[in-house]
Amino acid sequence: MNIATLKVYGDEAAVADVRDGLPSEPDSDWKKGDVSPTGRTRIDHGFYVSLGTDANPDVLLRQIRAYLHECQARGITFDVAPIQAELRIAFVSAAPDQGSSTLDFTLADLALLLEMGIALSISS
Repeated sequence: MNIATLKVYGDEAAVADVRDGLPSEPDSDWKKGDVSPTGRTRIDHGFYVSLGTDANPDVLLRQIRAYLHECQARGITFDVAPIQAELRIAFVSAAPDQGSSTLDFTLADLALLLEMGIALSISS
């Protein structure tokens, strides 16, 4: 299974503004001063929102594109100083003999991430 999540964090007011405009509700959030799962004290406000989950990387990319285009249509951007965003994609193999997944971002995909101010993190 492949999972795409958007992590958004920064200034309380900026995070609240973005959160209000999202196409869906965040899956989890935190406030400055909360303790993270790793035991560290949070230095900012933020949230995680799921963009898609699918075993097929092409389907996952379509889910990511649709979500980000909807955000863009709503005027949501992350390229301002008090807020940051990171698109996190995790490849989770269901079986040891399952082959590796390939995620083929187009130049338009990468340009959209750049234009919206979103960093990219891919892990397996």
